[in-house]
Amino acid sequence: MARSRSVVLPLAAAAVALVLLGHVAFVPPAPRPRAARALTAMRGAANSVPTGLVWPSPEAEAKLREEDGIKMYPTHAWTDDMMPIVPATKEGVSPVVIGVAADSGCGKSTFLRRILGALGTEVTPGHTAIGDMMTVICLDDYHTNDRAGRKATGLTALDAKENDFALMGVQIEALKQGKAVYKPIYNHDTGNKDPPELIEPNKVMVFEGLHPIYDKKARDQLDLGIYIDIVNDVKFAWKVQRDVAERGWTEEQVREDIEKRLPDFSAYVDPQKADADVILRYEPSDQGLPYLKVKLIQKKGGAFPPISLKKDLTLTGSKPGATLKMYDDDWFGNAVTVVEMDGEIDMDNMEAQLKEIEDNLEGLPSKTPGELTEAMVKLKSSPGSQNGTGMLQTVIAMKFREVYEKLTGGK
Repeated sequence: MARSRSVVLPLAAAAVALVLLGHVAFVPPAPRPRAARALTAMRGAANSVPTGLVWPSPEAEAKLREEDGIKMYPTHAWTDDMMPIVPATKEGVSPVVIGVAADSGCGKSTFLRRILGALGTEVTPGHTAIGDMMTVICLDDYHTNDRAGRKATGLTALDAKENDFALMGVQIEALKQGKAVYKPIYNHDTGNKDPPELIEPNKVMVFEGLHPIYDKKARDQLDLGIYIDIVNDVKFAWKVQRDVAERGWTEEQVREDIEKRLPDFSAYVDPQKADADVILRYEPSDQGLPYLKVKLIQKKGGAFPPISLKKDLTLTGSKPGATLKMYDDDWFGNAVTVVEMDGEIDMDNMEAQLKEIEDNLEGLPSKTPGELTEAMVKLKSSPGSQNGTGMLQTVIAMKFREVYEKLTGGK
């Protein structure tokens, strides 16, 4: 591939941690943070109105604009004075671009908090989270149609035909080149496409959502492609915990909902794993659910600097305890190295066990002795801190910092 908070991230995909707390049950997804919803609602009160258009249709085609070869679908609610790519207000910004692909509810919010911690920066809540160093863009904004439009087409948001990959690709490329863009907005609260917002290039641009690695144009702009993978058994257990308790669904209704969505997920989202540089995969533990086995799958020779274990480990104390091991494997025809953690850290002995893990890792780009342990303890109450999700997310965050510093000279 080419080089391309202490806050709660208000990701438009409403991504939330999918992890286990303690020894009892899955934690259901939380609603989007109130601050983010309030900001969206304030904007929505003035501007969030349906376009009344569906793409494709004769009515929408009659209003289609084209600028510099870029088709501007009227379903994106463009105003007459907008261009898809414009000069940036500040010259010389060459972003490092990261793509985080995952289904909703796979823990992208918690993961991005760990990246912010590794970089020592924050972002400000809003529809698009923006800080002095990082901008986080949710790719739901590139849905071609609004909610009403998708009802008319009969297609889901996962379907490639419902996403404007052409615009996504040229805008990610433009940002990487230091240009600014007017990016569409998908308003999750109203289901409308609001007028696009001006996005300036930043030092780090994170594109998260269903399809950051799907389209070649967009994929070629990424300095690092990450896929957060959750197998169906874990997804089902999580959705049962949430939907039965909060929505009054039966387990059978939950299963039907997953199966209804599965064909499009399998066709348009899941295949991105083959092109990711690193995959964080959640499976049921060998001890069974609710415990997890978490795998860090690293493509050999890829953009992700490898991490390895000096030896296999067994941690005692908590039940079922935790094991860590490393092995080579084949992943969609790619040679990979897998670091796997099954089970849970003893949270009463957290620092000592994390130090044992940290001392056994090779290739960890620590700034200070014990940085991994310190980062994990700091976020001890965050979802996943007792199992491999938190530990391996933190490893990825530190490795992304390594990629960033290599590409920028640490600036």
